[in-house]
Amino acid sequence: MLAGAGKALALPAKSVHLIVPYPAGGPADATARLVEPLLSAQLGQRVLVENFGGVGGALGIQRLLASSPDGHHLLLGTPSDVILAPLTRPEVKHRPEQLRLIGVVGRAPLLLVGGARQAAMPLNRLIEGRSRTGAAELSFGSTGVGSLFHLVAEDFVARAGLGLTHVPYQGAPPLIQDLIGGQVDFAFLPLAGTLLELVRQGRLRAYALANARRSAFLPALPTMTEATGWRDFDYDIWTGLFVHRSTPESAAERLHSIVAALQRDSTFVRQLAMTGTDSGPRLDMLEVERFMAAQIERHRRLVEAVKLGVL
Repeated sequence: MLAGAGKALALPAKSVHLIVPYPAGGPADATARLVEPLLSAQLGQRVLVENFGGVGGALGIQRLLASSPDGHHLLLGTPSDVILAPLTRPEVKHRPEQLRLIGVVGRAPLLLVGGARQAAMPLNRLIEGRSRTGAAELSFGSTGVGSLFHLVAEDFVARAGLGLTHVPYQGAPPLIQDLIGGQVDFAFLPLAGTLLELVRQGRLRAYALANARRSAFLPALPTMTEATGWRDFDYDIWTGLFVHRSTPESAAERLHSIVAALQRDSTFVRQLAMTGTDSGPRLDMLEVERFMAAQIERHRRLVEAVKLGVL
């Protein structure tokens, strides 16, 4: 079935480059490795996954924007790199409007985790204890200044009244390694890739989901609202397929059809679910444009609330 669909949807015969704006081994890269074989089968062409980590994902986005806008260079991006990086980092020059979202591939809740050396206690008790003692010696990590994980952690720190030091990393893999090793104390990360297994193995300690509902994969883990009483602390992260805004409409429509096919593919959906990630919402092309506009506005408001913007 996939091979037949690939013949109908094929672009001109040359390799397709799937750009991941983060180092290999992280959640975004893990999703790309699931997307690649199915994307290749539907296109009937070779798909190359290329990792361009750095500058909050901006290096990978510049790679896309510098390529020929013919649909052969795709970006597996997130709001953290596409929307937030230019709002929070003065060295990042792209604008979200230069890219076109084709469809949402996956969506994952954010999880507050600490190293296994951290205290095994309910989050509200941890906050109360650390608030009384100050705890400026503790730290939280993120995948970079201005990333979604940084802003969510700043929101958490402000609400909890904690004095934590921010430690930025170039991507999720080194951050996770330092969490395990105890070099950094806490982080918000997506329930995707290897994170779920690390929590189950006890190598990372999970405290709460920054989401409105519990996860079926960690059913005993409370939401942030349940753990703290904060009723509007609700964050997740989605991964979407992007192209250059100047990509011809015919190529954009073909790629949109492929994303829709991925969302219907039971193998892909099952593989995503094994990491705790849901398949993205099924949207037509007009709905995708509306979704992206709403996401840009939502993340602009987040930057303003945390007072971390450069605009």
